[in-house]
Amino acid sequence: MERARQGSHSAVDVLFERYRSWLRSWARGRLPRRARGVVDTSDVVQDTLQRSFAHLASFKSRQAKALRVYLRRAVENRIRDEMRRATFRQGIILPEGSVPASDGSTPQLRQLVDEETWRRYLYALKRLRERDRRLIVGRAELGYNSVQLAFLERLSSPAVARVALRRAVLRLSALMSDE
Repeated sequence: MERARQGSHSAVDVLFERYRSWLRSWARGRLPRRARGVVDTSDVVQDTLQRSFAHLASFKSRQAKALRVYLRRAVENRIRDEMRRATFRQGIILPEGSVPASDGSTPQLRQLVDEETWRRYLYALKRLRERDRRLIVGRAELGYNSVQLAFLERLSSPAVARVALRRAVLRLSALMSDE
């Protein structure tokens, strides 16, 4: 390990071979079928190892198993990335660019509230952080579900998107009640 950190190509090759077969067998079956069309498990492992070993000099460990745990986690993260890409390729419709603040032209939400509430909503929405605004507009005005919001905001899961949306709505509610 120390020789690999110092830049020895032969030491990196030895580590690469040692972990490649183990990671391939560990990762087998973890990449869903829908994500296998473009990339397969061997590609994921190969790419992860190359990226990880490129930064080996900065890897600090206290235990012998630390590199193994680090590499396994890196493969897990790469599999999650491929799953997100596959979900996107399968037709989740997302907006182009950033979601602007509401401009009053959204009839669905506007029909549900009176003029005063609509005015407070627009004012409070402009005072929110950009991410909170995108989450609220995406859900309330554009009708995006949690999967789409998670992808749009690059969140790790729909559950995380639901929590982020709930917090954004609480902030919006507080701003609307302050007015």
